[in-house]
Amino acid sequence: MTMTQRTGKTRFICTIGPKILDQECLEKLHANGMNIARVNGSHGSLDDVRQMIEYLKQNLPGGVEILLDLPGNKIRTDNISEPIRLEAGAEFILKPQNLTYRALHQRVEPGCRISAADGLIQLEVTAVDGTDIITRVLIGGKLANRKGINIRGIHDTIPFDFERDVSLLNIAIETSIDWVGLSFVRSSEHVRRVKSQLIGTSIGVVSKVETSEAVDRLDRVLAESDIIMIDRGDLEADIGRENVPLTGKRIIRRAREMGVPVIVASQFLCSMLDRPLPLMAEVSDITNAVLDGADILMLSEETAIGEYPYESIATMRDVAWNAESFATSDYEVVILAAGSSTGFGSLTSNKQKCMLDVGGTTIIQHQLENLSACGIRDDRITVVTGHNHRQIEAYLRGEGFKGRFVFNPWFDNTNMMVSLWMSRPTTNLVVLYGDIIFDRSILADVLSTKGDAILAVDTDSVLDPEDEKVAVEDGVIVRGSKDLDPAECFGEFIGLARFDSRAAQKLFEAMDARVKSGGLMDFITATFETLAEGGLALTPCPTESRPWNDNDCLADLDVSRDRVFGEILAAHQARDAAGVKS
Repeated sequence: MTMTQRTGKTRFICTIGPKILDQECLEKLHANGMNIARVNGSHGSLDDVRQMIEYLKQNLPGGVEILLDLPGNKIRTDNISEPIRLEAGAEFILKPQNLTYRALHQRVEPGCRISAADGLIQLEVTAVDGTDIITRVLIGGKLANRKGINIRGIHDTIPFDFERDVSLLNIAIETSIDWVGLSFVRSSEHVRRVKSQLIGTSIGVVSKVETSEAVDRLDRVLAESDIIMIDRGDLEADIGRENVPLTGKRIIRRAREMGVPVIVASQFLCSMLDRPLPLMAEVSDITNAVLDGADILMLSEETAIGEYPYESIATMRDVAWNAESFATSDYEVVILAAGSSTGFGSLTSNKQKCMLDVGGTTIIQHQLENLSACGIRDDRITVVTGHNHRQIEAYLRGEGFKGRFVFNPWFDNTNMMVSLWMSRPTTNLVVLYGDIIFDRSILADVLSTKGDAILAVDTDSVLDPEDEKVAVEDGVIVRGSKDLDPAECFGEFIGLARFDSRAAQKLFEAMDARVKSGGLMDFITATFETLAEGGLALTPCPTESRPWNDNDCLADLDVSRDRVFGEILAAHQARDAAGVKS
């Protein structure tokens, strides 16, 4: 894959260690997929952290962001000069000088289970002797310095040591990095305390969900966070390994509902620490994280200390983007091409407007080509017909179309909402008005933008009374109607949208209620407010000045033929020449 083909939307974090802290290594990581460089603030002195960030600022390729991970309330091993080999069944004594939280002996009792090194080492407390914690090794391994220590359910009882975090925050502010990550978040108050230190900066806060307390208070943590990170290693130690996969899925689902991006981290490619190829289970893990809806995936030891950092990030990139392609192919598309139109005179007396020629091809053939270019097979496409339906069906079948048709016999007395309702959409869904032409990269962005419901919106056009306008608050669409005041609108819905299966089900329910209450002439945008009031996040996807046009009358058709379709073809040809898929 060449760099001009970087079309995936999943982003990737690489943890930086001294081993790869040089310009050539950083450029290789970026060439293989790195978007964000992570500095772990738990390791090294404050001067070490500052020097690493300053080096990254000077030597990272353009566009790569920096994330500084704060220790938060995380307990780690300390003052261990050489890794200690722990054998199962042996006794091991945890002394206060070997822990960053010196008073841990006051929080444990016989029977407590202690996890170390992301749960790979398991200890059971057998006694507390003064300040020493006597344990029996249940699962052995090498215990090294600065490894995480977890004990279920005690995080709320540990005083929050903010001193190092404040010092690191000052470094973050002074060096103007992009993100800070807060470890062991227990409540929204922890997030607010960090954000209070960042007032007046553009630094975003990543809240790491790695405790049962954060899971229990998820909505409040999400409400305060710019991004959340599911740190599966520490979370496993706190809630149990068997509970992590389903808990992770629930966290991602809720974050998507609330419009908060999600990072998934820990143990993606551990086998690649010392070998150049991943295990099949690791490939499946990355794939499932993307299909669950993760926005960003993170590598830790794989790049910081591993033998194959470049192969690791390239593997994660290729697997993730392949999963994105599968997710795209899983969509059902409904093209709404039922209505008759009086705006074209005799041109549409014997044909539906989707059959009009815009420059050597019909509108609907142009749409099918765009869908195919974005990975959607035509057997996943439904065309809702009405006016001159037999002609459309004969034409498309003659072109080899393998999709299905739904006939709306009431096309003259209903609006497009009824046509969509008749297709009974309840699975992953793309809705496409049958009269628009568009740059296919708009469709690619609608398909790949993270979120439950994504709507293509033109924010540049001059709005007129016939445009389906949308209003946006806090980054999500809250209203949609032709009657909205243009001065209060975000832009025009162009007639292209994507809904995941849950959102599609809610869309159908909203349309069903309107149809059964007599709203046969309602516009699809009328359902947007209903969906927003029901808690569904409708995310606008701006067209960003890329060419598109709807064709409602002869004047529109002339614009399409004379200018817009040519601009679309030129944009497609330019991307094809550059090797860009969309």
